[in-house]
Amino acid sequence: MRKVVFYGATSLDGYLADQNYSLDWLFKYDDEKIMRESYQPFFEHVDTIIMGRQTYDDLMSMSDEFPYPNNEVFVLSHRKINSKYVKQTDKPINELVDELKKQKGKDIWIVGGGKLVSSLLDNNLIDTLQIQITPDLLGSGVKLFNNINNTSNFETIFAKQYGDLVDIKYQLKGTTA
Repeated sequence: MRKVVFYGATSLDGYLADQNYSLDWLFKYDDEKIMRESYQPFFEHVDTIIMGRQTYDDLMSMSDEFPYPNNEVFVLSHRKINSKYVKQTDKPINELVDELKKQKGKDIWIVGGGKLVSSLLDNNLIDTLQIQITPDLLGSGVKLFNNINNTSNFETIFAKQYGDLVDIKYQLKGTTA
């Protein structure tokens, strides 16, 4: 069965982006080794991506080219998106994920958004969290976890240091790698 995976970097105090939705603090960590040993193997197991509208807008402001043209990409939004690469949907996230998990395919990557991640955790719909933690303290911004109402039981299955980054993989207990 397909797995739902969050893969992304946070500051030491748990922020995905700073208070201006910027990732500039993260770009100083240009480490080819973590890309080669962590991100690329992860991405080989993904064929579907889900993100919120803010994440999509931020992503598109950083590049002229869509970074995932060969994946099925869903953007949760009530506003229309004019892109041949994404499917805009206003379907509740838990319904979308339930439908996608029943389909054949590779893993489903949750990109960005603490609200999105927290909602999925509340509904026990994330199987794996793979987080790269930097030593930065941002103090405010976009948190990875927001107002989680349901406790989940994860176990650490992998941890590796890449310079100043620590790559940690957590898996929901009772699921297989």
